[in-house]
Amino acid sequence: MTARVGHATSASESRGVLVMISALLLFESSIYSAITPLLPHYERLFHVQKPAIGLLAASYAAGMIPGALLGGWMAGRGGVRRTTLAGLLVFAVSIAAFGFGTDLRVLDALRFVQGGACGLIWGGGLTWAIALGSRERRGELIGTVLAAAIFGSLVGPVIGTLAAVIGTEAVFSLVGAVSIVLATWVMRHDEPPPPERATSTPLRAALRSPQLRLGFWLIVLEAATIGATSTLIPLHLAALGASAVAIGCTFLITSLISTVLSRPVGRLVDRRGPRRLLVIALTATASLLALLTLSGSALALAAMTVVTLGFPLTAYGTPAMSIMTEASEGSGIALAITTMMFTLAWAFGEAVGAPTAASLAHATTEAVPLLLLAALMLLTLWPVLRARLTPPKVSPTPSAELEATPPRARSLV
Repeated sequence: MTARVGHATSASESRGVLVMISALLLFESSIYSAITPLLPHYERLFHVQKPAIGLLAASYAAGMIPGALLGGWMAGRGGVRRTTLAGLLVFAVSIAAFGFGTDLRVLDALRFVQGGACGLIWGGGLTWAIALGSRERRGELIGTVLAAAIFGSLVGPVIGTLAAVIGTEAVFSLVGAVSIVLATWVMRHDEPPPPERATSTPLRAALRSPQLRLGFWLIVLEAATIGATSTLIPLHLAALGASAVAIGCTFLITSLISTVLSRPVGRLVDRRGPRRLLVIALTATASLLALLTLSGSALALAAMTVVTLGFPLTAYGTPAMSIMTEASEGSGIALAITTMMFTLAWAFGEAVGAPTAASLAHATTEAVPLLLLAALMLLTLWPVLRARLTPPKVSPTPSAELEATPPRARSLV
């Protein structure tokens, strides 16, 4: 629900904030994935087995869950700028300390704190970005910031590799300094003006909204699929004889495709609405996941992985977030609560997907968790087809960008 508040945000200011938020999410995602190349280093350094290293890898996603709740609360009470700033400062301290850690339990705790800071950055930053965009171009805006986050996941392993070669102390201290620089950038922008009136019981209203629940589930499903496939497919590729370089290239190409497609997917949501895209994406992903179980060579499995994860799975997040924000505006639910639910859904899916898939694969075969995910996608078609979704939005100036019409400040709480 749009509220006229204070003053209109200028087009140049809106674009500047969007660039800043994209940079913040790129930065956060890069730190999330930076741990991957370092896991063998910590396994050798601390002389521990895979379960202990798995806990280190999962600590970040676990920290995102309370971080998402805190980020939503802070964004609604203290403002999105302050929430984002707090997340960056906590990130700076915890990542620098992580570089000097000499005890695995301390590293687990610091990684958990980093996940909590991530919840603050997404809770403040994503709410701030969505609040600036017009309804007619919201899908494209969401696609833009999500594309930055996906690209950050490509940069992360490079940072981790540098840390393994140069030293974690120097590299992560530098990363902490970058976080301080980003915090300074945030301080240069004013807090968006508060709404004229606050909504009542926003969390209870959010839990009652079938559209918000559907969007939440779609994000959980996407994150769980990414977590499961990121665990199972590398192991399967290695068993088929693929080298570490080949496995890395497979997921690099997949992420690059997802990055490129995120913004066009957002435009498609703006023009056609989310329903048709979700039906196609759910059906295609379910079918391709089932075909993954039949791949008998490393090359075939790598190609199917790129097609499955790089194309249809990309079409989940932006439509889901669009559904959630539209439902929020229609019901008067705080936008900060919506972005909190988005971050919480992603953290929950990531935290559950990988260990559940690994346990099922260990107890049965690798095909079982993939087929289970495919079945869940087909079952999700029913609520998507039945949901009351907002019809496609027609922009009066479809060729214009954010500067076409200076958007009014959006209601954040």
